[in-house]
Amino acid sequence: MTAKSIRVTIATNPVAKGRPRVAFRNGKIWSYNPHKTENAQNFIMERLMRHKDKCFAKNVPVKLTLVFYRIKSKSLPKRETLPFRKPDLDNFAKLVCDAINGILIVDDAQITTMILRKRWANDGKGHIAIKLEGDRNGIPAKS
Repeated sequence: MTAKSIRVTIATNPVAKGRPRVAFRNGKIWSYNPHKTENAQNFIMERLMRHKDKCFAKNVPVKLTLVFYRIKSKSLPKRETLPFRKPDLDNFAKLVCDAINGILIVDDAQITTMILRKRWANDGKGHIAIKLEGDRNGIPAKS
């Protein structure tokens, strides 16, 4: 029997999760997420909904692998082979973790292992590669 695995590729240039903003209007404090963050998260969630039936159960530890393929600006030097500039890799991951929560996994607390990569898109088209699988680390093998 093979272990359960979900692989999804989302055709979008990756967006980092922005910090929540606070505004003071009509004597009240309002907090909100930046529109770019909301739009990107909603886009990812819409694409993941078709995989909802494959959701991992609540009691299953999950290993998450994310590869963010970014579009390289023509102003950057050709010798720059990896996208080491901002935005930060962990902010890309936060957005995807929030998007998969309740769709591919019941709770993002189930994620026990993460492998993250930020790369240039060779074809000039940004996308996000998502792979979820059961995390067997720490679970004794059956004899």
